[in-house]
Amino acid sequence: MSIPYQDLYIYEISGEVTDSRLFFQKDFIGCWNEGEMSCLFFSAPHDDEVHTFIRKKGLRLLSTNVMDYGSWQAGEELRPFKMGNLVFSPPWETRQVEEGEILVSLDPCVVFGTGHHPTTRSCLKGLSEIYQRGSPKRVLDLGTGSGVLALAAAKWGAERILAVDCNELAVDTARRNVLLNKEFDRIEVVLGKAEDFIEEEADLLCANLHLQVLETLAHKEKFFQKEWFVLSGLFIRDGEQMEQALNRRSIQTFLKLQERNWLTLVGRREPSKFD
Repeated sequence: MSIPYQDLYIYEISGEVTDSRLFFQKDFIGCWNEGEMSCLFFSAPHDDEVHTFIRKKGLRLLSTNVMDYGSWQAGEELRPFKMGNLVFSPPWETRQVEEGEILVSLDPCVVFGTGHHPTTRSCLKGLSEIYQRGSPKRVLDLGTGSGVLALAAAKWGAERILAVDCNELAVDTARRNVLLNKEFDRIEVVLGKAEDFIEEEADLLCANLHLQVLETLAHKEKFFQKEWFVLSGLFIRDGEQMEQALNRRSIQTFLKLQERNWLTLVGRREPSKFD
């Protein structure tokens, strides 16, 4: 199997698009919503169809871009990699696993979560460390992207994972990866904002998000009532402030993973403070 796309045709549109799959079918990859802007992704040009769509919706086309799939993935070679006993591999690669290893097929499509970004790698390292120390059964994965962290948690023993993303293309991608790995009995992928799901009961919180979203979550009491934490998407100075906020609430960061300018915090509430 070859890479999923050769070239990407990207139409940047002002405004939020929520029903693109009802309109586009052929060559349509999906819609990426980002604040007050949306991007429609195709594997072939669809200029006329896109112009018809935006006229009907009263939207405005901001730009049209064409780039190869590798460039969209920041030049990363999507190759198999290993974390603990898990081997993550694009489905178009042939990767044999050795005894004791578990294969995780991961197709990132065009969303965040190839496994090669510093924050994703650090989150996976943090999850691996947590599952060597304990066995969280309920996991809340906020900003799931491709679903890579949810899949890792499932393979390491989690029984129920709620994976959330505000981007419909990420949700579509994560759901496909869940089906690809036959983890649909344990992983539920939903569309929504992280702030709306922090009240969910969970033993482990994974949140690889923008600082502003993490700060919003940290104003919710339920944020601090999880037992295990993997928090990323933080620059170093911001991470230090987040660590202080966790420590004030009896959450000890037993692992800090720094790569380039990024910092990932891995922590646990003090056992004496558990409800």
